[in-house]
Amino acid sequence: MKRKQKKTLAPLSAEQFRQESLQHFRPLLDPQEFVALEQEVEHPLLPTLRVNPLKSDARQIMEWAKRYHWHTEAIPFCSDGFRIDDQAGTPVSQTIEHRLGHYYIQEAASMLPPELFNIDETDPGLTLDLAASPGGKTTHLTARTHDHGLVFANDSSHGRIPALRIVLQNWGAVNTAISQFPGEKLGPWFPELFDRALIDAPCSMQGLRTAESHATRPVTAKESSALAKRQQALLTSALQAVKIGGQVVYSTCTLMPEEDEGVIDAILTRFGSAVKVIDVQPSLPFPAPGLTAAEGQNYHPETAHSIRLWPHRLQTAGFFACLLQKTDSIETQQKPAPARELSRTGFQPCTGAEEQRFFRLFRDQFAFALESVLQEYHLHLVTRLNKVFVFPERVLSDFVSLPLESTGMLLAEDAGDDDWMPSHDWVCRFGSRFQSSQITLSEADTELWMKGKDVPEVAQGAKGTMVIVKNERGLILGRGKQMGDHLKNLLPRRLI
Repeated sequence: MKRKQKKTLAPLSAEQFRQESLQHFRPLLDPQEFVALEQEVEHPLLPTLRVNPLKSDARQIMEWAKRYHWHTEAIPFCSDGFRIDDQAGTPVSQTIEHRLGHYYIQEAASMLPPELFNIDETDPGLTLDLAASPGGKTTHLTARTHDHGLVFANDSSHGRIPALRIVLQNWGAVNTAISQFPGEKLGPWFPELFDRALIDAPCSMQGLRTAESHATRPVTAKESSALAKRQQALLTSALQAVKIGGQVVYSTCTLMPEEDEGVIDAILTRFGSAVKVIDVQPSLPFPAPGLTAAEGQNYHPETAHSIRLWPHRLQTAGFFACLLQKTDSIETQQKPAPARELSRTGFQPCTGAEEQRFFRLFRDQFAFALESVLQEYHLHLVTRLNKVFVFPERVLSDFVSLPLESTGMLLAEDAGDDDWMPSHDWVCRFGSRFQSSQITLSEADTELWMKGKDVPEVAQGAKGTMVIVKNERGLILGRGKQMGDHLKNLLPRRLI
């Protein structure tokens, strides 16, 4: 007997999918706004970037705009964010500043969630990023805390951890830790430990915009419902993890009500007065309230305090964000976290004598006060084989036994003959504080350098000496090694 062949629907073209998606959202907007939405999504989004305050200053955007022939526009809800028209100049992805981590290219709407937190700059505390990769919002959280409070970045996907690690390396943050666990487990493992938590939840990505990092495709009602259940579980974990009085931001890059206001409604219904929604409409130049009803379902009145960014409101991708505050303890079945002694990984805290040795080395060779930076950022020196790292104090006090993917930053590597080579990431982050052993390259030599080439006839010191390399604008390019007749290029391979 011949088996019947299953009928398959022809895949939708990008235009057909966009039109179908638009019609799905038509009932959620009044006719005038829907026309504005239709018109907006006809236009491609301009690139947007967020300046890295750990390495640069937002005021430098004017210098970059002049140099690269950009037209810029400030993002109204993010002081470090800018929309860039680079059509007549250098693409934002092809500048030396981008390669060295002085800014991060990120869609404007994605800059909103970290901006919603109320953070005490004098005591930024402990921040959880529950679904962190690729790391854009993690870098934003380190900027909001000035890299003084630990940002604990978790992602459940093993395959997404390398991207997260590289983004944080380029950004230059020292007070971070990366873990790879199901986000649902963090709350029961660490109840009421964190001051705040961000859950930028996995979603259906129905934001009416197509981007390389947010490819869209049709989703079924069953898929959206399954996503909503997982989103509720992740948001519950985030709420369990924060202290009473702590804040949680829930966000998605979808406009599907079931995954947005529907999730918030379910959480408010479940936890009652122990959780409330903070009105964040003042964060925007004009209100963009969440829905209180959709598709025949009424939501909790507090969902109106969340933010629903339709693309036509602020010329962004579609986005949803909500700030919640935990006002009382919620039901949490505490469970033991996995444990692995630090010594089993080969890491050993430096002895007092070893610390003094590194302090002296950086002071003598670079006129750099390493001990001051360790004190300012609450860091400790830890060795492993022929390398020395800086670990955040909060990792050693709160997560020392938790298996981590990485934490802190590589400080230096043994270069032989009782000499140590500072890491590229450390130099690019703190090199502006180094007072000696520096070489400035011409514009032509800088171009060679960024291609990974050695530079001839610039070395002036003794052969084998490590130096900090800058360009004529004072931009730190990394480290080099004087070889007599040329300067050896020590750029990491990831940058070449």
